[in-house]
Amino acid sequence: MSAKGSYKPQDSIAAHYPDAVEWRRTLHKFPQPSWLEFFATAFAAEKLTEWGYDVKQGRDVVAEDKLLLLPDAEKLQEEYDRALKAGANEKFLAPAKGGFTGVMATLKGDQPGPVIGYRFDLDSNEVTETQDGTHMPARQGFVSQNPGYAHMCGHDIHTATGLLLAKYFADNRAALKGTVKMIFQPNEENLSGASPMIEKGILDDLDYILGGHIGLSVKETGHICFNVHSFLALSRFEVTFTGRPTHAAASPEQGKNAMLGACSAVSNLYAIARHSQGATRINVGTLQAGTTWNVIPDRAYFRMETRGVTNELNEYMVEKARDVIEGAARMYDLTVEMKPAAMAVVAESSPELIAMAERVAATLPSVKKVVPSAPFNASEDITLMMERVQQKGGQALITLFGTPTHGGHHSSSFDADEAVIRNAAEFYAALQKEITG
Repeated sequence: MSAKGSYKPQDSIAAHYPDAVEWRRTLHKFPQPSWLEFFATAFAAEKLTEWGYDVKQGRDVVAEDKLLLLPDAEKLQEEYDRALKAGANEKFLAPAKGGFTGVMATLKGDQPGPVIGYRFDLDSNEVTETQDGTHMPARQGFVSQNPGYAHMCGHDIHTATGLLLAKYFADNRAALKGTVKMIFQPNEENLSGASPMIEKGILDDLDYILGGHIGLSVKETGHICFNVHSFLALSRFEVTFTGRPTHAAASPEQGKNAMLGACSAVSNLYAIARHSQGATRINVGTLQAGTTWNVIPDRAYFRMETRGVTNELNEYMVEKARDVIEGAARMYDLTVEMKPAAMAVVAESSPELIAMAERVAATLPSVKKVVPSAPFNASEDITLMMERVQQKGGQALITLFGTPTHGGHHSSSFDADEAVIRNAAEFYAALQKEITG
């Protein structure tokens, strides 16, 4: 460990920051995407257990009936074996088998106080990382070892931040007031990981939920923003049209062409009138239909999403999309299923927490500037967690931690200033003290 000499528990973040950098780099080498984050799950669970946390995994933290778009059994086993080969401890890997990734670790302080949850995401992107020598992970030897997968959004940094913070709380348990819950969430990129954890009730005793993201619209190290706006509510669906196959030349009148229904729907989805009250989005990202030249397709499948700058505007798009899809099915005498695949809502941080966070940030040497406000301009399923805690009378805060992003989020050359790990952990620790008094 890096803690040496006259180490004091209150100096835990500074002392263990070099370790956190190594944790980040290890996680970066072995990325896995949504519902396949076996290595990261085992990595976090093992350390949290070692530090004295009450660790829960698998079906204890993820509701099985909420696992949307779960990979097939062969893929799940392949990635499980990959994590094992990379050095994951099978004791902490086994609970995640079958796609039940994610960790919740609880630590009760020696003094009474509130229950505060911290959320960090685990999953990688399905992107091939550049091997260019100008790319720091490639230059330093920790580039992704899993072809087609890479941490190109900073979730490896988020996880390392969570572990650094968890170590600090463990080292300072005697002074810790209340309870901390460290929530390491799977499947943020597909926006399907928060809901299964919420369903298990792990948030229902929280007085506060805190989370954040590196970079995005705050791109300078030492900058920080709490008044984060322009989240987009989102709904995703798998849409399947079913008809009747037949020979396209010999008996076309006997067929019910699912492809025609899907194509009609797709064309008309883009024709939905936009709303006067704010921006909306719709997109069909993939369309699959048909088997060969001379058979009328009896099945067509596509994936679609809607977004809106408010929950109401997104719901407007969902309702109109459903009308279009059901109308196309009636037109071609087909059956159709719209299966929910993901969702996120528009959420706002609690004003009291924003004000408190700004006061705390002003006292931290690592904070060079508190950015007055910044747009998120995307969707994030931490908003579901924020909404749940606020609905139960608690408070929520999402923070943007500044760092350059060297190519941009989700690009093959994304990278960040690793100092953001220490900066974020220091802020969370200071805010914890301010909340608990």
